Amino acid sequence: MPERVVRNDEFQVSASELSDDAFFAGVDERRFASPDYTSAELGTQALKKLLERNGIRATELDLIICSAQLNDVFSPGVGTAIQHAVGATSAAVVQVDNGCCSWVSSIDMARAYIDSGRYRRVAVVTATNFVSRLPEFQRSSESLVLGDGASATLLVASSGEPTVLSVHERAFGENWGALRIEPDAVNGVDLPYWERGAGPLTVRFNKKMLLRLWEVAMERLPEAVDLALKEAGLGPGDVSCLLTHQPNTRYIDEWRKRCGIEPARSYDTLRHYGNMFQSNLPVTFAEARDKGVISTGDIVTFATFSHGGELASAMVWHWNG
Repeated sequence: MPERVVRNDEFQVSASELSDDAFFAGVDERRFASPDYTSAELGTQALKKLLERNGIRATELDLIICSAQLNDVFSPGVGTAIQHAVGATSAAVVQVDNGCCSWVSSIDMARAYIDSGRYRRVAVVTATNFVSRLPEFQRSSESLVLGDGASATLLVASSGEPTVLSVHERAFGENWGALRIEPDAVNGVDLPYWERGAGPLTVRFNKKMLLRLWEVAMERLPEAVDLALKEAGLGPGDVSCLLTHQPNTRYIDEWRKRCGIEPARSYDTLRHYGNMFQSNLPVTFAEARDKGVISTGDIVTFATFSHGGELASAMVWHWNG
């Protein structure tokens, strides 16, 4: 979800010096959430489906960890709104803002809470309700790779073999601000988002930034995969399926090569869902599982990075169904 499908050939976008760049290639259609869903509603629907599928009552949840790409108001976040809407009256709420790494960070946090004995049932929710809310940005070719989506993941205490074998996360603060979401210039003047008269939100790209982004992403994501596999006592040959962040086909293809994992042992949903930020990995995993690409006993490796490369993370699962 969301249900609304938009095809890229329906959009009339402005010419751009970046319009032919491979960074914005590989997407035929995407999902738009707004105006059908607020971010809270999007996350609520995903969590309700998860609970129904697993036969869990909302009152049995101990914690909800939520990440949203554009909350419905500046503050507070949507986590407590989702908690109230599903009736999780016993649950605490934590809001995570690690961009495209948020899902991996949330899974690691949930695992730590469960392993410590603090909580037994934790739901991780992502809500990406971004590009559909930015009509000005939609007129730019740079918007054509972005889509909306939502996910909910349930982690429970178990006496059996663990699903999560390893998680590697690292920050690279030297890359902070390389890729930013901020107001567009107004009459050539940049205003911060808190000042009256600031322009509509946009994502600014330029060729120099894209070149630097490629260099950082091609180094950091494969490095994170290698370290996560080593921590799990595994190597590239043990991986049944690799799921990565999905900015475009060029990135995905090159990451697979550098990780030593061929396309036959990989999966993505870029063509139909686009880049859904923190929802990429869980949504793609769910589809791969539903289509039989991932089966019980498989070793699944996840990898992603945030914004301009200031965060990189990878995770290894032994999927037990």
